[in-house]
Parts: sequence; C-alpha cells; structure tokens
Amino acid sequence: MELEFRHLRVVLALVDTGTLTGAAAQLGITQPAVSEALRRAERVAGGALFRRGAHGASPTPLGELVAAHARGVLDSLAQLKAAGSALHLSCTPGTLQPHLVVLAEEALGRAVDVHAAPESAAPVELVADGRAHAVLVTDFRGHEHPELPGVRRTAVANEPMFVAVAEDGPLGDRREVDLGDLAGITWAVTPVRDRRRAYLLDVLTGAGVRARVSTVDFAAAFGLVEMGRVVLPVMPGARPRAGIAFLTLAGTPLVVRTSLFWRADGPLRPDDVIRLRDRLVDAQHALVERTPLYQEWLKRHPDWRTTPSR
Repeated sequence: MELEFRHLRVVLALVDTGTLTGAAAQLGITQPAVSEALRRAERVAGGALFRRGAHGASPTPLGELVAAHARGVLDSLAQLKAAGSALHLSCTPGTLQPHLVVLAEEALGRAVDVHAAPESAAPVELVADGRAHAVLVTDFRGHEHPELPGVRRTAVANEPMFVAVAEDGPLGDRREVDLGDLAGITWAVTPVRDRRRAYLLDVLTGAGVRARVSTVDFAAAFGLVEMGRVVLPVMPGARPRAGIAFLTLAGTPLVVRTSLFWRADGPLRPDDVIRLRDRLVDAQHALVERTPLYQEWLKRHPDWRTTPSR
C-alpha cells in the first residue's frame, strides 16, 4: 500500500483548514473522500496524523512530519510540471481575460497555456507554489491579494465598476445612479476569489446603504438581472446584452484593480513581464475601453488614470 499525491494533498488541506469540511471545500471533493484518504494515509504512516477536538483537527507529531514531507513532494511536483516547454498562466474572470490568450504568446514568443484560476485555490498562491508561472487577477482596495514570498506584482489597470439592471425596470432609463438609489435592492456577485463580495459590503455599509448581497452562479447572473431580481456590479468594458442596461455610479464608489503576479525566480524574466504588461495595457485602452458607455465616462473624468504607474 502506497500513498498517492491525492492523499498528500488531503493531509496538507487538513493542516491548512483544520476541518474535514474545509479540506473538502479547498480540494473540491466530498467530505467522505477526505475521510477515506486520511484513513489511507494513517494506515501507511502507521499512526494517527490528526487529533480531533472541539475546534477542529490539529496535526500530531507524526502528522507534522508527514505534512512536511508532503509539502516538499508536492512543491517538487509543481515545479516539475511548471518546467515544461509551455508557460502556464492563470486568470480570474475579467474583460482582459480573452486577450491574455493571444497577447501572452505574442509578447513572450513561446507557447503559453492560459486557464481559469480554480475556485479551490487563491490565485496568487498558484504562482507561489509553482502551479502557474503568472496570474492576471483583480482585487479591490482594502481587500488586496496577499503579498507572498518570492511573488511580484505589477498593476495593469485601475477601473471604475458600473452596475447592470433590468432595462425595463425602474432604473433602466437612467444613465447614472447614486448608491443610495440602489438601497433595498439585492446585489449579486459571481463566485470568484477576488474578494468582491466583502469589498461590496464594505462600500455599501460605508455609504449607509442597506442591501443584501448574494453570490450567484455566473451563468445565471445576467438572467437574474434581466428578470429584475438583482443588480450586478460589472466591469466597465462589459459588452451590451439584450434586456439589460449598464449604468455608471456617481462618485466612482466601486473601483477594481487588475494586476499581473509572477515569481521572481521563475522562467519569466523582467523584460518578459514588461512586454506582457505593456501589451495588456494597450489592449485595455484599445479594446476594453471601446464600449460607448465607458468612453463617455472617461470623457467626463479626464483626470482618471486607468494605467497606474509601475
């Protein structure tokens, strides 16, 4: 009987989260699968790896030893995977995401594999542990991605966020609204790990606006907007959709930042990062900002700087 990589991942997930439920959520598997993998690991290791108590599971001395070895093995595996001929980039949903696929290969002059960041992992951690060479992600003031050892960041864009409402609803004929106009309405956010929900709640609370914020599946979000059930914060470059009106927010209360993270000791050299960042900035101005509503907003805010300093 031998341990497989999946068993090692379960041990580390339990160390990180302290509960079977948390480990299952982090790995995207069922709780019974976590329990079975843990039993397998304990049989092979020859003893209990965790103590279970009122506050969750904590590793035993044997568990700490197994976890240390597991982390080393999985780190080496991640580095081996990342050492292939293709560069591995990841991204969270955003208006620049489709352009990254094309621009990365043009800027870097080599094959690039671009994939969406999984819900089970914080995007920047993908770079920190070698599962991706770089990630393009969004975050928000006061809810930034953590600074991790060996990981560098360069900002690509600072943008206002707009809102999507039902075109035939009470606000559908407006061009701009105040946050106060949206009091009592249910807001929706899609389930991405960019801290959007926490940020939105902070902004609404700070503005004295009482509203409910629900997390909905991306595929259902715009349908719920069209039905008049929710208002949805959207990126300013979002393309028009039938039955939905995009409105600007007075005072620019919601701002989103897009950044590129990479490993300082990875295969991307400083010149590579600069070229990729510059291509993304060009795409931001030439492609993302071409929607009429965004162009109109930028004209009304001539002092706004979408491209931040490096």
